[in-house]
Amino acid sequence: MEHYEGFSGEWRVWEKAGIPVAISYHVKSAPSNQKPWLGTILVKAEERRRGIASAIMNQLSDEFKVNGQKAVFAAVPIDEYEWSNFLTDCGFEQFKTEENKGETFLIMVRPLE
Repeated sequence: MEHYEGFSGEWRVWEKAGIPVAISYHVKSAPSNQKPWLGTILVKAEERRRGIASAIMNQLSDEFKVNGQKAVFAAVPIDEYEWSNFLTDCGFEQFKTEENKGETFLIMVRPLE
């Protein structure tokens, strides 16, 4: 496992009726651009396709906006179509691609209105 100096992210457990249904990880200010980045959202298999991940993304975006941010970023391996499609459905747009250790990543951005 790699360790990244300067990253101070936050893991959250999300509950529905007091039962954990999802976890997420985000960074409020990445060393690369001092902007918030979404790391991941993982939803229990039996709870998927019910809008939970979208609701989490919306809540995180609202928090970033309240703190004065104008956008949130995410990176996804270029061939991870499900994850990039989800991000697109949540209002993310393609920003650019980047190479890292031989792998191409799609960098996406969600403007916060």
